[in-house]
Amino acid sequence: MNTFKIKDNLFWLNDQPIFIQSGEFHYYRTPPEEWRHRLNLLKEAGFNTLASYIPWLWHQLEEDVSDFDGHSHPMRNLEGFLDLADEMGFLIIPRPGPYIMAETTNEGIPPWVFENYPGAAFIDQNNKVQNIASYLHPDFLKCVRKWYQAIFQVLTPRQITYSGKIIMTQLDNEMGMIHWVRNIIDTNPDTIQRFADYIRQSPEINHPERYPKENLEDYLKESILHPDQETDPIILEDYRRFFQGYLEEYAAFLIQEAKLNGMEVPPIINIHGFANGGKTFPIGLSQLIDVMRLPDIISATDVYPCIIGEGNIHELYMVNEMTKALQNPDQALFSIEFQSGGNMDFSNMQSSFYDLHARLCITSGMRAINHYLFFGGENHPVLSRIKRHDWGPPVRKDGSLRQHYHRYGKLSDALAVYGQDLVKAQPQYVTTIGFQLDYFMTEVNNITTQQETKIITHQRERILFDMLARGLTLSHRPFTSVDLDREALDPAQTPVLWTMMEKQCYPETQQKLLDYVKDGGTLIMAGRMCLEDFEHKPCTLLKDDLGITHLEDQPPFQIQDITIFDHQDVPVSFLETYQGDFAEVFAYDDKNAVVGFRVDIGEGNLFMLGAAMPISTLEELDIIETLSNRATVPPLLTMTHWVDARLSIAENGRFLSINNYKDDPVDTVLSYQGQPLFGGNQVHLPARQGAILPLEWQYSEDILIHYATSEIRHIYNEKDALIFETAQPDVTAELTVKGYTCQDANVISEADGRTRVVLDSSTGKIVLKRVPR
Repeated sequence: MNTFKIKDNLFWLNDQPIFIQSGEFHYYRTPPEEWRHRLNLLKEAGFNTLASYIPWLWHQLEEDVSDFDGHSHPMRNLEGFLDLADEMGFLIIPRPGPYIMAETTNEGIPPWVFENYPGAAFIDQNNKVQNIASYLHPDFLKCVRKWYQAIFQVLTPRQITYSGKIIMTQLDNEMGMIHWVRNIIDTNPDTIQRFADYIRQSPEINHPERYPKENLEDYLKESILHPDQETDPIILEDYRRFFQGYLEEYAAFLIQEAKLNGMEVPPIINIHGFANGGKTFPIGLSQLIDVMRLPDIISATDVYPCIIGEGNIHELYMVNEMTKALQNPDQALFSIEFQSGGNMDFSNMQSSFYDLHARLCITSGMRAINHYLFFGGENHPVLSRIKRHDWGPPVRKDGSLRQHYHRYGKLSDALAVYGQDLVKAQPQYVTTIGFQLDYFMTEVNNITTQQETKIITHQRERILFDMLARGLTLSHRPFTSVDLDREALDPAQTPVLWTMMEKQCYPETQQKLLDYVKDGGTLIMAGRMCLEDFEHKPCTLLKDDLGITHLEDQPPFQIQDITIFDHQDVPVSFLETYQGDFAEVFAYDDKNAVVGFRVDIGEGNLFMLGAAMPISTLEELDIIETLSNRATVPPLLTMTHWVDARLSIAENGRFLSINNYKDDPVDTVLSYQGQPLFGGNQVHLPARQGAILPLEWQYSEDILIHYATSEIRHIYNEKDALIFETAQPDVTAELTVKGYTCQDANVISEADGRTRVVLDSSTGKIVLKRVPR
């Protein structure tokens, strides 16, 4: 029997690590006679997995009446579709909702749910009934229960545990996303009752100064419907925390019902929030943090960058690292909606984006990608009033191909060549960015919270993303991330930690940071000094231990110039100045007031910069270089001309992933830990292309590839020769072989029956001739 599991940050099929290369196909938008053609296009692109939403509103037009075999419409033949995918050798990831979004009516919920059970509808803070449900309303849960009883009759026997091909199942879709996008707060009586119960069961917030003992439900509803600037910021903040647990309860219900109906494969939840280049993505992480920590949950991201270049790659790395810090520790990074659309026939999208984005995420440790949406199609009126469903995917609705389709097969070829060695390779890091997830708990707002949300949004975007993440990314200092509020800090494991600080911080986190420094860690903070906890109670542990006797904030959003290290007139915002006994001052304003300082505490030290300084010039990047060098954080790689380069290491070799985002080709010489790579030879990358290059790769017992300056795309095992075909015609490679001669190569040395050779080829081939025995 086949098996599928997660462990050691990998996905395993039959006890072998696997890279899941998946494409999303909506069978209900394409006639059945064309299904095989579309799935063949996936196979030709090198994909091994198929994913699809299963729309509840499409398969149950009436309550308790289902069609999964196509008797009412051929495109409802879900059973036939899944069996065809199985026959063609695909692994399968079904996504049966209940919510699917996917540009469908009611986000995929059948209209009869609201017609038959109007009390289950979401009622917003304007007393307006929305076309979505209150997740935990008993009537909605009753309908979902019956939907799962029906759909899992189709899915359960097709799981890998039943000799089928279903390896994971996504439950619901982007829980809480609609609430964030529409900025809606639920005042359905059922939800208000649950909110009141949450407050009553939370002694830290349930006190007379905050909430009345009598008529709490009425008080909460009235406060949400008619917010008051003096009292209601706390109410909305408490609502956000309540809703984290609310979503957890909903997800737990779905998992329980799926298992009761036979689900044995791991459940997936997908994380929304990707906007503004990814800077809003942690809002989804904040909403779903309690869901992500449910047992055996696999978390998967939804990412839609639309562009990729030196100006936004730091955002993509930060999204990946924050997700890894919070997800199930056994799983690999996984994106269930990895943008493959948006490339309309006449648009500004570049076909290179899709390949470069995938390469960036693979070098971050992503080992499962579902390219969404891979095919265009048409909507039946039941699904949507809009017939055309074509958002620029690789395959048009008529089955013709857009240009970016042809990029997928090339990357799949390289993944197949490097195989399990690349899958098991672990990204290398030199430092860590810490974050506080509560800084992103801003998904819903009203007049009482808008200003604070505006401020914290500015700080997390300008500091956490555009200063820390961007500075470290552009200076080739790959970083991992850590949740400061939930994880321990050990200077032995994390010798240098960067973080953004704002006015609020938990007492436990403040103390944790202080202990980290006292135990020998180096902490680099930017932002404003914390003065209270998230309950708005004064808390100045950090301020007091740093010896700050006075601080002064400048007006928010006002640009001012500072001097920092050797750089003058550096523009910053949210300036804060300090007085105290500091070991060193490295930044000051135009009045010589202290903006940046260093203090030594115990065995470690702390650098504080009281400003938001996004990296936009080489001058600002040099400031990050200086801070890094002062903190003893050298770059992982150096090079003569800039490319995005990352190193991953496995038992059988190393892999250097390099991306050129420029519109011009680049030639560069790279070094690792001061030693030249690739024999000191230049690596050439055409414009807007990437490469995965092997280093000390033990391809087999008789073949060690010390390096190759071009990506290996194919390996042909012929009768008398083994041929490695590379992406570029010009390639320099160095190998040690036994039982082979290398055509046109120069011999460097011979020992113990092994020959070390170097080859300069202009044919894009490394030809190893077998020596007759």
